[in-house]
Amino acid sequence: AHSSWPMTLLTPSRLTLFGALLFLPGAYFTLRFFSGFLRMLYRKLRKNRPYLKGSASDYLWFALGSLAATLAGALLLAGSVVQSGLQAFEGTRVIGTVRAESPSEGRIHLTLDLGDTHPAPGRVEADLPGARWALEGEYLQWHGAPRWLGFADGHRVTAVLGSAKESGEPDRPEDSRALVAGTYAPWYLIHRHPGWAGMAKTSLRRSPWLSANGSTYELMVTDAGYVLVSGGEPMESKSPKTPSGSH
Repeated sequence: AHSSWPMTLLTPSRLTLFGALLFLPGAYFTLRFFSGFLRMLYRKLRKNRPYLKGSASDYLWFALGSLAATLAGALLLAGSVVQSGLQAFEGTRVIGTVRAESPSEGRIHLTLDLGDTHPAPGRVEADLPGARWALEGEYLQWHGAPRWLGFADGHRVTAVLGSAKESGEPDRPEDSRALVAGTYAPWYLIHRHPGWAGMAKTSLRRSPWLSANGSTYELMVTDAGYVLVSGGEPMESKSPKTPSGSH
């Protein structure tokens, strides 16, 4: 399924800045020095004109050094792209509220207020069939990545899940799903191909299954997943945006 929310590929951050400072000059000088290297070779091999000893090799070494800077910048920018679609994970904290209601038997209606920094900002309403509901989200954790460059862990609430069963295994498959922020394509790419980014660890995590009994919950994000605490108060009212649920 695809989200209806616009996908943010790059947001201003320290990681974006460092990546751009390496990538843009690196790409320019790579092209400049490599073209100089080719001109020196052409001058000697085709036109048989004398040139200063070592000039071609100097151009080549400068081009390789610039290429290394370009690749380093590209890696930083790629990391920034992955982070840009997630909300920063800053330890266990409340990130919003969820109100769960059952308008009729076998139907669940959720109102999520996730604030302004979540990829699906403001208030989102989801309607789906089921007897129990849970939230699912995407997590990103960096291992061995220098934090001073701007690498930061993140998460996003992707979907509301519905289960037709009143009880069962905590990790049982859902019977219905309604999108909240939806799957973030760069995160999904790394999740499917973890070998492409050894420092990035991705995972899907859920909240416990709950009934829709009219309660309002505080939604907390933890390093183990989402926790819902009964008694939360709705945040500032905003215009609802309603994603479609699957049946």
